Amino acid sequence: MDPTTTKAILALLKEINEKYGITIVIITHEMTVVQEICSHVAIIDEGTLAETGTVEEVFQRPKSKAAKKLVFQGDRQQPEEMKGKRCIRIVFTSNSSFEPVIANMVLTCKAPVNILLADTRDIGGVAHGQMILQMPEDDGAAEKMIQYLKNRKLEVEELDHYVG
Repeated sequence: MDPTTTKAILALLKEINEKYGITIVIITHEMTVVQEICSHVAIIDEGTLAETGTVEEVFQRPKSKAAKKLVFQGDRQQPEEMKGKRCIRIVFTSNSSFEPVIANMVLTCKAPVNILLADTRDIGGVAHGQMILQMPEDDGAAEKMIQYLKNRKLEVEELDHYVG
C-alpha cells in the first residue's frame, strides 16, 4: 500500500479502538505501525514469545535479545564492533527529549563523548528517545558525566555488551 492509504487505515483502526473499545490484534514486522497505533506489544522470536508489555515499556526498556535488536537497530545496520572502555544508554522522555542535555554535559564536565547511537520516536504522541554514548577513558570524568545525567532525572544504564 502507498503511505497515504496506510496512514488512513491506521488512523481508522485507532479510531475504532478508541471510540468503540474494540481490541484489534495486529501482526506486523513494521515497528512504526506498532508505535503509531498500539498500546501493547508482544515480540515473538523464532516462534517463542520473547517479551510483552506496553509499547512504551518495551521500547524504552527492552529486556529480551529480540526486543533489543528491534529497538537498538531498527532499519539500520549496527556496526560489527564498537570500541570503547565504557558505554552507557540514556533514555529520554517527553520532558527531556528536546533539551540539549549532552551538549550541556560536555561543556560542564569538560570531556568529550562519542555518540554511538541516537534515536527519537513518537510513541502515543509523546517523544521518547535513547542514546548510546562511549564515555571518556578517565573514570573520574565518566562518573561525573553519569551523575550529571542522573541529576537531570534521565535513566542511565551501563552497557557491558557494547564494550569492544
